[in-house]
Amino acid sequence: MSAHYHLQTKGTSITTTTQDTHVLIVGGGLAGLAAALELEQAGIPYLLLEAQARFGGRILSQPVAADAGFGVDLGPTWFWPHQQRMQRLCSQLGLRIFTQHIAGDVLYQQSGGRPVQRNGAGQGMLSYRVEGGTQSLIAALVARLDPARLHHGCAIVRITHGNEGWCVTAGATTHETPAAADAPQLVRARHLVLAAPPRKLMQIAGLSQCLPTGLPAALTATPTWMAAQAKFVAVYPTPFWRQDGLSGQAFSRVGPMVEIHDASATADSGFALFGFIGVPAGVRIRHTAGVLHEACLNQLVSVFGARAATPDVSYLKDWAREAWIVSDNDVDESPMHPELDLSAWLPQLHRMKMHFVGSEIAAEEGGYLEGALGSVESFKRTSELFA
Repeated sequence: MSAHYHLQTKGTSITTTTQDTHVLIVGGGLAGLAAALELEQAGIPYLLLEAQARFGGRILSQPVAADAGFGVDLGPTWFWPHQQRMQRLCSQLGLRIFTQHIAGDVLYQQSGGRPVQRNGAGQGMLSYRVEGGTQSLIAALVARLDPARLHHGCAIVRITHGNEGWCVTAGATTHETPAAADAPQLVRARHLVLAAPPRKLMQIAGLSQCLPTGLPAALTATPTWMAAQAKFVAVYPTPFWRQDGLSGQAFSRVGPMVEIHDASATADSGFALFGFIGVPAGVRIRHTAGVLHEACLNQLVSVFGARAATPDVSYLKDWAREAWIVSDNDVDESPMHPELDLSAWLPQLHRMKMHFVGSEIAAEEGGYLEGALGSVESFKRTSELFA
């Protein structure tokens, strides 16, 4: 149910839209959208608000060409055979998965003055990818949900809790985001599902005062998965490294990329090389993206040869520059997988009708896509979807 309230401030009329819902989900990444799907299938009214101008959170795929309908990943990329939730969700959504290409020799760049070494015995473990990029997973989830319940470009400003439930104030992050145009500025909900990085949640006014004793400190201490990482990907017309008997894997002590992989969008198209940048976030921030982009491309040439110099398209994504992802603590810390045990606070949280989901909250597989889905599974089990 929605209502409009007209306020008068210094002669200016302001319209505030208030909406009542049973469940409010804060965050539209994998965990938030998967939680929305559970509620949608159970017929439970909900509203989802995402601060970024798109859904997906840290899942991001960029197109292999201007007219391509699929892309290469600049966020989370792989999952593994033991991670059954990811495999089940892809099957449920009708998405194809394929095996990460690892056939061929591995390269080692020990120093700038020595030739790159080639080794035929260093291939990685079996892993899977979503065909066309992990963003396909987000698109498929969004397609299953009621668009009227989803709003991006809409940030949470304040959260309060009282006898009547949760009251959340929101505001548009950009005037150019259509999905934010009709988003409510005030949401009242019985249940609150928090599906954003814990450290970013703790920056919301009022939330700390609502939480059980000790939980704000635990949330603040939890590192944001992937927040300090930067990734580079270059797309080529042919997989020339495979033609040379190479896997696409390379490891470097020179940098700026410390680890490189074949990042092709499908098993036989969108051929790409992808690298993790080893330069700390605090150092990267002092250089322009163009300088780092050029350094990565030059490194691909030094490792794979002259054919790496002319990709069809290339992308650099520095997650430490994403204000809705990274916090100051994440920039200063070494990257690590999150480990947050909420069990001590669960009884109080359940009484308050507050729920946490996300990769940082996962009881297992924290810092992975699988962990995000596992947290939603726990939410569904422990809440019994408010039965």
